[in-house]
Amino acid sequence: MKEKKQKKQSIDNEDFIEDDVTEEPKGKKVKTEKIKAPKEKKPKIIKNRSKFTSKYFKKFSGRAEDSYEDMLHEDYKHVINRAHQLSSIKETDYESLIVITVPDAFDHKGKVAYRLDKKSDGTYTLLYDQALVTVLFFGSDSLFYHQANVDHRNGHIGFDVAGEFNYFDVVHMETSIKYDNNDRPKYITLDLEVGLADGVIVPFHLRNHHIHSEYELNTLLTENEQKILDILKSKVRNSRKL
Repeated sequence: MKEKKQKKQSIDNEDFIEDDVTEEPKGKKVKTEKIKAPKEKKPKIIKNRSKFTSKYFKKFSGRAEDSYEDMLHEDYKHVINRAHQLSSIKETDYESLIVITVPDAFDHKGKVAYRLDKKSDGTYTLLYDQALVTVLFFGSDSLFYHQANVDHRNGHIGFDVAGEFNYFDVVHMETSIKYDNNDRPKYITLDLEVGLADGVIVPFHLRNHHIHSEYELNTLLTENEQKILDILKSKVRNSRKL
């Protein structure tokens, strides 16, 4: 992999709206009115993506906009589709998937722009206009992985790498937290290296956070990072018991 970087629908998640029922007086019928479901808000179509992204990243921090978030999720969907094709898998071949993004310039001379998105609940999310996107597909016996560079300024995707390995073949896993500079750190990274029985080492870049005045991480790992480590290590350990 690059040395930087199921969809299940349950009926329980569906909203059912029933008609109001009223008692009918004798000799007269009362017409009941149906409760209409609220209309689903359609994502705003961005006409000039490059211009919109450039304007969005002019300020280092600002209120989050749904239109930009919708655009990011569309890019992730395209990455997942490419992963399905390159790995020759479909949704029934894995139990769950997790998307990892770290800042990474699309070309060697490029420069990544950062932005702090302020959510309605007061929390912040660090965004970047170019990213290395890694998708982990957790199957019952194997892990399928795919990564690609994504330029969110224009939607371009390239430099794809796809692979897979059996959990039983994992002989070593090493997790490390590092800083770019011990005295005045600007970035904090989290890396996972998976060693296989044939000597191959598969690296996964789980975090590359830009440290700033408003950066605050109250826990050692984010929820997403903890989930990745828990699932992978649990599946590897269980495979050894079989």
